[in-house]
Amino acid sequence: MEVEDIRIFMAVAEYGSVSLAADKLGYVQPNVTARIRSLERKIGHPLFHRHRRGMTLNVEGRKLLTYGEQMMRLMDEIEKAFQNERNLVGSLCIGLVETVVGFPEIISSYHNKHKNVDISLVSGVSTQLIEKVLKFQLDGAFVAEPVNVSMLDQIPAFDEEIVLVCSANEKGTQQLQSARELLHLPFILFNEGCQYRERLQQWLKEEQIVSPKIMEFATLETIMGAVISGLGVTLIARSLAERYEREGVVQLFSIPEPYRDLRIVYVRRSDSYLGVTEREFIKTISEVRERKIRNNQTVFRKDLFI
Repeated sequence: MEVEDIRIFMAVAEYGSVSLAADKLGYVQPNVTARIRSLERKIGHPLFHRHRRGMTLNVEGRKLLTYGEQMMRLMDEIEKAFQNERNLVGSLCIGLVETVVGFPEIISSYHNKHKNVDISLVSGVSTQLIEKVLKFQLDGAFVAEPVNVSMLDQIPAFDEEIVLVCSANEKGTQQLQSARELLHLPFILFNEGCQYRERLQQWLKEEQIVSPKIMEFATLETIMGAVISGLGVTLIARSLAERYEREGVVQLFSIPEPYRDLRIVYVRRSDSYLGVTEREFIKTISEVRERKIRNNQTVFRKDLFI
């Protein structure tokens, strides 16, 4: 079985047509047809449902596609592994939760050293990003702990303090003594799978508050806009909220210690080949983290004694 056979198979799977795949790959159509039939003989199974509108993968074809994606990724990493580390080229596809504050510093530091590496970003909540990493749709992702997936390596990246945020114009908040006094208000949160939301649910359970009113928004910008307008309250990282506090549009309240500290980790599949581009990226994550620890920036106090 040749790598090029797999490449041709994946093209037919993507375009659903031998003629389109042949055109994209620069082959004549009979050549592509012959390579697909040869591959099916080697596998011992048909790989496609053939119909008048084209070709779609069957069960065996979908199975081979999974291995094919891994093979193409490995071939790409083999090429990268032999490149000069001081002149890296290539690409990384990284996921991140929208509330990751220190990410621009990592990107800037990495880009200054490796200007020829393209980085594409995909945002989402932690559960969505973990699923994409497991499916090889992302090289890695910044997500919130806990990550209870044995197939993933975890590299500590950032530590955040979560605070409760309400509008500066919220009635009576000037006299409030604690965040608990705001728990009767609606909560404005990200969709299911967000660690802030999970922390809130744990806190509300402890306070014996049932059926809280929750409004879901997809982006941090819309969440903060809703909070500022007085629709409700939210939980976000202090480092994010302080910008709005300086503008005088929100107030911040500390929350109980068991729910306050949140660690962001970089996760990647432990069985995925670690190429030089990603290895250097992970090295940059650790360098930025160590620098923040030295400067005592947004890290848990316990990290100063590691």
